[in-house]
Amino acid sequence: MCPVCRARFRGERVCSRCGADLTVVMTLVASAWRMRQAARQALAAGEFARTRDLASRAQQICRTPAGRRLEALGAWLAG
Repeated sequence: MCPVCRARFRGERVCSRCGADLTVVMTLVASAWRMRQAARQALAAGEFARTRDLASRAQQICRTPAGRRLEALGAWLAG
């Protein structure tokens, strides 16, 4: 969602409703996505503490239901 007017995000660098520049928001969302991907790779490699840490960092940037589940799984497996 656009942080200015709460319009639905459409994958564009400029909000279609209010014209706000969403470049920073898109950069943060992409960064969180990459961290979740790295967390999934760490999970597959059996690096559970790293899974938890990466998923937690991703959640701090951009919260998602899948990220929450990945973080919880990493925490549970790491003990």
